Amino acid sequence: MLDDYYHIPIKKMGKWFLSPADSECWHGEHTSKYFKELFGFGKGTLIIQTIPDGMQHAYFPEHYFQRLYRFIKETNKKDYLQLAKILSTFHPLRIKAKQEIPIINPKNLQSISSEELVKAYSKNRDWAHRLTVYDQFGWTAEDYWDQVMENILVQKYGIKKSSKEYFDTLFILTKPEEISTTLSEKRDVILAAINVKQGKETVSGVGRRLKESYGYMPVFAYGTPWEEQYFEKQIDDLLKKELNVLKKEYEGLKNYTAIRNKEVEKIVKKYAMDKKDLQIFIDFGLALDVRNEAEYLVSFTGYYLLPIYEEISHRLGLPIIKVRDLYEDEIITSLQGKTDPKKILAEKGTICGWGFDPEMSIRYNFKSSEAQRLFEHLNKTAQNLHGLDEHQGRCANNGKVMGRVRILLSPEANSKVQEGDVLIAHATTVDYLPAMKKAAAFVTEVGGLTCHAAVVAREFGVPCVVSLKNATKNFKDNDLVEVDADKGIVKRIK
Repeated sequence: MLDDYYHIPIKKMGKWFLSPADSECWHGEHTSKYFKELFGFGKGTLIIQTIPDGMQHAYFPEHYFQRLYRFIKETNKKDYLQLAKILSTFHPLRIKAKQEIPIINPKNLQSISSEELVKAYSKNRDWAHRLTVYDQFGWTAEDYWDQVMENILVQKYGIKKSSKEYFDTLFILTKPEEISTTLSEKRDVILAAINVKQGKETVSGVGRRLKESYGYMPVFAYGTPWEEQYFEKQIDDLLKKELNVLKKEYEGLKNYTAIRNKEVEKIVKKYAMDKKDLQIFIDFGLALDVRNEAEYLVSFTGYYLLPIYEEISHRLGLPIIKVRDLYEDEIITSLQGKTDPKKILAEKGTICGWGFDPEMSIRYNFKSSEAQRLFEHLNKTAQNLHGLDEHQGRCANNGKVMGRVRILLSPEANSKVQEGDVLIAHATTVDYLPAMKKAAAFVTEVGGLTCHAAVVAREFGVPCVVSLKNATKNFKDNDLVEVDADKGIVKRIK
């Protein structure tokens, strides 16, 4: 199984600041099983974990993309609405998750048995495995739509590629019909400010309410939940605005779906777009939506996982970061007294990882020496899926701004970003939200139109360039740059 990776083409998706246990949430055998149940085939990611820097390196065999793209094409050919029906199964699952995940965590974790603690941990992780399937589909399938959508807009409807008209049309047609969690939080914070301004509520009162509704959002893996003070600061800042300005912003978000539908209808009428063409963009927007919302639900599971990890850490006598360097099954067997977690960590050393058989169903964990040898091979042979050009990236939201660079190699550096800065990262997750709310533009080394940075940029209305190779190396903190997202260019200003 390991030898196969030396003889087949491999694509590198990128690297993320994630520990082994967190990586399994997205790329373990359980997620592959749920992926197969939904789409008919497994999702065998190849993962290498470099433990000292806390990085997850994610790869896929090229045959996975061939299978995935064939599935989308064949599904659309049989019934052009079928893919939307499959992806829409996320919405009832999301409702169920929001109801069931909070009750997984017992109130008195210290008093329950290790077996009960294992049960709580396993149920939490099972929800994460089921939900990440939707994110993984959007993540790995996004490139399928690129050429298809471009052909429709350029060849069939005569829109000039990469023009303002092109990006405006593309981003409107792919805008999800439902308002996102990101915009829902923004809407509710603005409404809270309006209520405070009108004397209907107090700042502290809305702070508590908003914390209960949205405090989980930036958790993901390492993020810290938003407390009341965070929302109170947002309210205080908004109170500086005129009431009529706040009401106008609120109405735009309150009527998000109606406004979105009207914009889409206008474009359909302008170009006399037929239903099947439109459905391509709807499918992409739906894939984008379920990917983004699945990530927030992973934060939701992570929020309720925090006290569970604290108790596991106490019982195993390890710091939480070391607990997360174990695999999920190793955490469970350690709690059951079947394995020695310290011995396991010593054997892992500084590198570990896992892969799958060609059918993407059977997992194989690499020994440290195997992982090191394979990592060296992949560094020489694996082709990056995104970020192949150091001089030009891809427009994920159009616009042009100037600002000071802040390089974020992990969410731990979020506090570096101030209002108006240009955030540059290898990739972003919801852990980076506190910094993204302040940044004037986002630049990432990997990613496409459904990646986290792209989605948030369009929601926040800031320019975004993705797939700009070596951006975190070619720019430095405090560089003054111009981000011309329309052209996919970031230029240092002397």
